[in-house]
Amino acid sequence: MASSSSRSSRWSTSSSRERGGGGMERFTAPVPYRVGPYDYSPEVKCLYNRKAPDCGYYVWIDRQATQYERILLCDLRDDVWRLRKEKAEEEEEQVQRVQEENGELRQMIVQLEKEKDELKNKMEVKEQLEIKENNYFSYFSRCIVVFALLGLLFVLMYSTM
Repeated sequence: MASSSSRSSRWSTSSSRERGGGGMERFTAPVPYRVGPYDYSPEVKCLYNRKAPDCGYYVWIDRQATQYERILLCDLRDDVWRLRKEKAEEEEEQVQRVQEENGELRQMIVQLEKEKDELKNKMEVKEQLEIKENNYFSYFSRCIVVFALLGLLFVLMYSTM
């Protein structure tokens, strides 16, 4: 059991080389394990009554990788890590830019709300002035009507006499 958990930790974390990775970073396996490799229960026994991967019954037949292939794979890994890091930095910069733009928009909204309140106050003052003017006009028109009626009344009184 202890050897299988060390195998799973070998795949779940790894350090980058100094040449391309930029220090110690933590990466997980491309397909996360539900359980560690070979940590299944009940144990599956092979013909030799050992846990299947430690049995020795199966032999890996692939040839050893050449120096060129190892360097190529390591360089590819380093480039993938570098590109992931660049992508994360770009996304962080984009988030920061959006937050700055949101801040500017919030300031504009506050300014527009202040202007809206000022215009609303001006409209209220204008409406009050119009109401006063209408009241004065109404008072003035009433006076004219009264004087006109009095004038007609006088004319009618003097014309019948």
